[in-house]
Amino acid sequence: MTRKPKSLADAMTKKAAAAAPEPAAAASSDTRTLTLRLPPVVHDQLREMAYTARRSQHSLLMEGLNLLFEQHGKPPVAPHTS
Repeated sequence: MTRKPKSLADAMTKKAAAAAPEPAAAASSDTRTLTLRLPPVVHDQLREMAYTARRSQHSLLMEGLNLLFEQHGKPPVAPHTS
């Protein structure tokens, strides 16, 4: 049997805590999220390339980041996935 809350504030706090959605699971604790705003033509071309290559847009972007790093004399560190 559950106990009655001592006050309305206690009852509301418990109700709010029970109704609160769980946070979305992060991909990994060692990754960071980056929002990228692209013009529609760039987005469309990226989607088309990913579809044609049967790869994810993410893997194409990671490949591009590694090329950028190398171009600027940095080691490629972005994980490469197919």
